[in-house]
Amino acid sequence: MASLKYLDPEGLNRVGNLELIAKQVVEGFLTGRHRSPFHGFSVEYLDHRPYTPGDDLRGLDWKMLARSDKYQVKLYEDETNLRAYILLDCSESMAFKSGEISKLSYGCYLAAALSYLLLRQNDAVGLLLFDTKVREYIPPKAHPTQFRRVLQSLDKLEPGGETDVGSVLHEAAERTKRRGLIILISDLIDNEDKIANGLQHFRHNNHEVIVFHTMDDAELTFPYDRLTRFKDMEGAGRVVANPKSLRRRYLERIKTFTNQVKNDCFERKISYSLANTTLPYDRFLAAYLDKRSRIG
Repeated sequence: MASLKYLDPEGLNRVGNLELIAKQVVEGFLTGRHRSPFHGFSVEYLDHRPYTPGDDLRGLDWKMLARSDKYQVKLYEDETNLRAYILLDCSESMAFKSGEISKLSYGCYLAAALSYLLLRQNDAVGLLLFDTKVREYIPPKAHPTQFRRVLQSLDKLEPGGETDVGSVLHEAAERTKRRGLIILISDLIDNEDKIANGLQHFRHNNHEVIVFHTMDDAELTFPYDRLTRFKDMEGAGRVVANPKSLRRRYLERIKTFTNQVKNDCFERKISYSLANTTLPYDRFLAAYLDKRSRIG
C-alpha cells in the first residue's frame, strides 16, 4: 500500500474529538446532525397542512383521513447531512516556505484533517484544487472511502501556476448549487475586490463560508536584514534589495491587505482565520474549532 504523507494519525487524534457543525441550516440528503429547511419523508414528524391539488399522494395522512374525513399532508423536519466543499489553492505562491513546511503542505494537512473530521461525523465532503482554474474536483460524498480518495489526490499535488482566486470562486459557486459549507484554504494573493466578489457569490447562494488565510511567518514579519534577492512566486520578476529600506512599507501593505480581507469576510458574515504556518496545523485547527463551538 502506498504511503499517504498527509495521513497524520497523531494530529488527527488531537482534532478528532472536536466537531465542525454548520451554524446555518443546510440542505442535505441523509440522516445526520444538521437540520434541513426542506420538508420530506423522514422519521421526525413536524406538522400537517391541507392537501392541495398536485401534492404527492404518498404524503397524505391516511389515518387522519379515516378519522376526520380531512385531507392533510404530513410535514417533516429532516435530519440531514452537511455537504462540505474544501477549496485548496495550489498555485505557485503556495509553495513558498521560510521554515520546515510550505503553505501548500500546510493547506494539505488542513484539508486532510477537515475531511477526516467531517466524514467522521457522517457529513459529505468534497475537494476542489485550483490555481488559475479548477485543476481537480472530487464531488462530496459521505462514504468512508472518500477519505482515501482525498488523501491520494493531495499526495500527488504539485504547485501550479499563477492564481486567479476570484474567478475560481465564481466557477466553484456555480458548481455548488446545493446549500452547504465552503472551506477556502489559500494565501489569497490576488485582487482583494475580486476575492470579495467571489466569496459574496457563495453567500448569495446561502452557503456558509470559512476562510483559512494561510500565510508563511516570513510574509507576515519580513525578518530579512541583509541584501536579499527577492523572487516573484507567480512570475519571472526578481529584484535585489536592502530589506531595511523596504520593511516598513512592506509591513504596512501586508497589514492593510490582511485587514482588508478580514473586513470583507466580516461584512459578509464569513468566518475568517489567519493561519500562520509556524503554528502546527492540528493546534491551529483545534483552537479554531474550540472557538467556533464556544461562540455557537
